[in-house]
Amino acid sequence: MDFEEKAAKIILIGCGPHARRVYLPAIKSIKHINLVLVVDLESQESIVRSSLTFFQETELQLIKPFENDVPEDFSQFLSKFVNENGISGVIIATEPLVHKAYANWALQNGLNILMDKPITARSNAVSNNASAVGILDDFLQILENYRCLQHRKETIFMINSHRRFHAGFEFVKEKIKEIGEKTNCPVTFIQAYHCDGQWRLPNEIINQEYHPYCSGYGKASHSGYHIFDTIYQFYKAAGVENKFADSMEIVSSFIKPNGFFTQINEKDYIKIFGEQYATVNQYSDKQLKDLCSDFGEIDLSAIITLKKNEEAMANFNVNLIHNGFAGRTWIMPGDDLYKGNGRIKHESYNIQQGPFQNIQVHAYQAADKHDENNGNEDYLGGKNHFEIYVFRNPMVSNKSKQPSVYTYKDITDIRSSNTESTITMEMVKFEVVKEFVDYLIGKRKKESINSQIEDHVIPVQIMSGIYSSNIMKQKDGSNILKSPWGEEVKEYIK
Repeated sequence: MDFEEKAAKIILIGCGPHARRVYLPAIKSIKHINLVLVVDLESQESIVRSSLTFFQETELQLIKPFENDVPEDFSQFLSKFVNENGISGVIIATEPLVHKAYANWALQNGLNILMDKPITARSNAVSNNASAVGILDDFLQILENYRCLQHRKETIFMINSHRRFHAGFEFVKEKIKEIGEKTNCPVTFIQAYHCDGQWRLPNEIINQEYHPYCSGYGKASHSGYHIFDTIYQFYKAAGVENKFADSMEIVSSFIKPNGFFTQINEKDYIKIFGEQYATVNQYSDKQLKDLCSDFGEIDLSAIITLKKNEEAMANFNVNLIHNGFAGRTWIMPGDDLYKGNGRIKHESYNIQQGPFQNIQVHAYQAADKHDENNGNEDYLGGKNHFEIYVFRNPMVSNKSKQPSVYTYKDITDIRSSNTESTITMEMVKFEVVKEFVDYLIGKRKKESINSQIEDHVIPVQIMSGIYSSNIMKQKDGSNILKSPWGEEVKEYIK
């Protein structure tokens, strides 16, 4: 097949910081794809237009914010546009509160979908249990609509959970599978840690609309979803299906903005920044606490216990934080709230497979200037630092020296020095877009597509359950959230 003659036409809905840094460059670099339309809010017109310099033929449609369903007149406009322009795919990169609305519209129009995580979010998920449970309800409704579409037309629905496409995480899964096959031992423990390394000042906590707290959700709905999905991927990698869990219990604890204001108060900020702090702060400590009482979580910890026949078989210990070691030294926020503003990422996993194997993943940055090239960026502190330590019991180690240590380059074909100037995770995200496009142009079959929506029920359950557990604790002190494992949750919700 001559793929040069079959370019896919797509729509990008949402052109925020992540889309501008990842989707637009990816689309520009990938052949056989035409970005025909971009949709964003009227308030973002100036910055979106300036970001479309290389897309002269792309139309821009601006809308006002909405809640719940896509407004009828705009839905009709989009549907007509799809039919008249031969659109085959849509990338949904909006605020997650409207993911459900756009996903259902796209499914009604028979489109292939690539959507950012989380699959959906709910306002006040941190304080309203109907919203917390609604996250799972939303997912199941979208999944049902997708399955109904498949009866009349084959499409794909990819979730951009990009660690599923990362060679390092795939390598870890292969090692887990090896021991699962040799010993019939499942994963028995996972400790997961992720720190965004962000330092938001109090006024930014109140006003910032990108990865916000003011809508009543936070870290679990931001980058947290990636971690929930990753631990699920590690767990099932062992392949010991007869020992997989049939239920789980979740206990969670949040630190919300009011706890953060207790950690660092107005006097502390004045000591750090001097009188200049008054130029960016208009609130007393009491006013801040009154304003932010129901704001979303900044940091969270959770224990997820997997059970089979009511016996606990594995514990997942998850620690996710925004407020950690950062590179910010300035008082006014930067223009780039995605990779700028002093953000430094730390991420690690400790995976036990009974007495047979321990795998540790370590990825620690030391600086926030990720667009600069400081030489070899693969070592500790570099923007692409990623190391895997594998410890194996002598019975399964083939007498190899312990531990075996691998870097990202050890397990990939990347050898070119120019990769030092690129963030590995962003290269991986480009591959997500490429896989999506390959399906649209007929270069890939559906069965080879990664991160399909059908395989996301468990991470959504975890995300929903973590919110519900914390709400239960606030109400009566008992916060053990019990849930079936997997699609049986349909009965659980009813």
